[in-house]
Amino acid sequence: MERSLLEPKRIWWARPRKLCGLERPGGGGRSHRPARREAEIAYLVARGVRLCVSTMTTRHNLAAYETAGLEWHHVPVGETADGAAAFEELLPFLRRHLRSPGAVAVHGNRWTDFAAAVCAGHLHDVRGVAPADALASAGRAGLTVSPAACALLGVPAGDVQERLEALER
Repeated sequence: MERSLLEPKRIWWARPRKLCGLERPGGGGRSHRPARREAEIAYLVARGVRLCVSTMTTRHNLAAYETAGLEWHHVPVGETADGAAAFEELLPFLRRHLRSPGAVAVHGNRWTDFAAAVCAGHLHDVRGVAPADALASAGRAGLTVSPAACALLGVPAGDVQERLEALER
């Protein structure tokens, strides 16, 4: 039986076919739906994702990743403002794991600001993309870009908002 595919509602392919940041597959918090989770995980697998990095404080979805044949890495982050150590851990982790074939997906629960910051930090490290530009792209794709996410990258939130407004024109 073929599983249905459903593109996640909030997803940003920071590096097409290599790295995406997104909301937890299936939705976050009380809006989580197991059927949606299965369809969104199937979408990720079909797009070449082989590793999911969960930054949720809980271990939700990890068993579903195993069932789908995906590797996973769990780095719990409560609040984005408290995520500096996890951010610094994930940048070299992504650099190592993105050398291999396939893609990596980074997600939180319902809030996507930490995932956006991690992906933007990676783009800055490996491609020299200005963090404010990367965060604006994440925001345009539907991810949350909070002042705390901007602070992790040393970017004034106003700079990101200006770039986001320019992208929307």
